[in-house]
Amino acid sequence: MIRRTNKLLSTVIISVYKDDVALGLILKSLLMQSVTNFEVIVSEDGESDEIKHCADRFKSKDILLLHLRQEDKGFRKNIALNRAIKASNTEHLIFIDGDCVPHPSFVEAHQACTRRGIICTGRRLELGEGISDNLRTEKIDLSYLTNRLQYLLHCYALLKDNAKNIESGIYSKALQNLTEGREIRVLGCNFSSNKQDLIKINGFNEDYLAPGIGEDSDIDWRLLKSGVKIRNVKFSAIQYHLYHPRAYSTSTENMALFEETKQSNDYTCRHGLEHITN
Repeated sequence: MIRRTNKLLSTVIISVYKDDVALGLILKSLLMQSVTNFEVIVSEDGESDEIKHCADRFKSKDILLLHLRQEDKGFRKNIALNRAIKASNTEHLIFIDGDCVPHPSFVEAHQACTRRGIICTGRRLELGEGISDNLRTEKIDLSYLTNRLQYLLHCYALLKDNAKNIESGIYSKALQNLTEGREIRVLGCNFSSNKQDLIKINGFNEDYLAPGIGEDSDIDWRLLKSGVKIRNVKFSAIQYHLYHPRAYSTSTENMALFEETKQSNDYTCRHGLEHITN
């Protein structure tokens, strides 16, 4: 069992809603990370007993974990994220969605490049239904994907299972070095930031009350507007997205709010971190 170090460098913030099996896979992968100098905040937009039981189970497995909950009153992910930022004990914050399982070098990859004024963002391999189910039911384990040789051998099976973005599942320092200068935009499920850069823009905009745009496009635009630069870590900060039917399309309200934000030319939001008291 990996022992947590006393000196924390990073906080991994996991946004979750109801899917305790996926959370279990994520927490298991965090126990396998190549570094141990991080804490974990499970940021739940709800109050699921199953999520609580899962978080409690991993608290006893030598992982420094805080579980934050809030009343389930519709989509309030950005409020949950701001609460997690406030509760974090480090200046380096790494954001994961509750359906994205990280590669064992994921935390180390983000730690290697994020600093004040620089945010890092990667991408994710979108798994098909069959392999996702096999992971969830433990018919296969994460080494099916994280071992590079096995991954290349399994590419045909992944394609046959309707996986998307196959190249995003390749962990490669050579490819990382070749592509890190290419332009990339923030993906809300796979990015890291210095806490002070998020404080400067007042965190996530809590006026977004539906999924889409508010957790990535909006935060991307406002961070860039504030002077922050984005670094591409596509081939070092790897994630595996578990299949589930997409339950939403971007709301017209979100689109209108984002357009209003850009028209205002203001990178701070009215309702954000300053409202959080935890």
